[in-house]
Amino acid sequence: MKKKVLFLITKSNWGGAQRYVYDLAVGLPRGNFDVVVALGGDGPLATKLQAADIKVVRIPSLQRDISLAKELSSLREISDIIEAERPDILHINSSKAGAYGALIGRLRRVPKIIFTAHGWAFNEDRPLWQRLILKKLHWLTVLLSHHTIAVSKEVVEQMNWPFAKSKMTVIYNGRDLPHLKSREEARAILIGNEPRLQKYKDDFWSMTIGELHPIKRHDAVIKSMKEVVRRWPHTRHLIISGGQDEVYLHRLIKALELEDYVFLMGTIDEAAQYLKAADMFILASRSEAMPYVIIEACIAGLPIVATSVGGIPEVIENGKSGLLTTPLDNKALFEAIFELRTNPQKRATLAASALDRANHFTFDRTLKETLSLYNA
Repeated sequence: MKKKVLFLITKSNWGGAQRYVYDLAVGLPRGNFDVVVALGGDGPLATKLQAADIKVVRIPSLQRDISLAKELSSLREISDIIEAERPDILHINSSKAGAYGALIGRLRRVPKIIFTAHGWAFNEDRPLWQRLILKKLHWLTVLLSHHTIAVSKEVVEQMNWPFAKSKMTVIYNGRDLPHLKSREEARAILIGNEPRLQKYKDDFWSMTIGELHPIKRHDAVIKSMKEVVRRWPHTRHLIISGGQDEVYLHRLIKALELEDYVFLMGTIDEAAQYLKAADMFILASRSEAMPYVIIEACIAGLPIVATSVGGIPEVIENGKSGLLTTPLDNKALFEAIFELRTNPQKRATLAASALDRANHFTFDRTLKETLSLYNA
């Protein structure tokens, strides 16, 4: 007899948590599971799921921002969905949907509630009192859930309150890139999106894929590029994504006179398939849990410069499969970027090791370990 899995997630934009829900929803064996996804909004996640013939239930009142009327509506709507769908497994994702789903799932006596912790909101740059409230809410979500999947060991360590760790299991994010483009094809497509790159098609390209948000610290990379291109002018840096910092970053690029060296490419669907266009990948985030993009850069066989935050050191061994720097240390970030820019042998050695690391982070492994938890 098939088991019904109801996934619940707050937002339907396209980020790491949304990719995780999509991959599992599509990847679960159809002969063994009926899958439903309940979500807030009408973004790319909803569109992709429907294209994959997955049932989607929208929760109009469910959103990230706090509104008392909408919170009450969300609770009622989630309760109604759980009553209507009667899932065997309620798999909750993200902070708000996680808290609401765990509470209502218990009240509705769902047989198994699984919470995936993609990261903790209390790690964000907020006042201390807000972070303490958020940590308590996350802690209660873990306690109310039957089990919690943590996407890295560091996520487990950060939830260090009583009784939490015993209810958590690390299952790493996994990725496959079956449509990874060759270097030549990827560069041609990106040049099609940004024709100014045509005259630099044979230059050294570094790349970052990540939301234009302060937490990603694109500005630190851009400032590093000012000195890199002074010494190595045949260097271009591409940033793929959109976000709230777009205007600020455009202004910074102009102020540093880097318009011919740093390119904001905007949002590109399934951008990871173009990673081979780059000679080096950079991620300077001040906080992460287990970013898919690091795994994707490994699959593409790129030398990587990243910050030693969250689960990144669980993927990248410093000096062996990439260069890791202390978060917020701009000098160390520049030195790591510059070291790889100037040392092709080092790039080749790190890239080969990164490609080997990718074998440990496949989606098949993620799915197999998740199914074991479902069936336990």
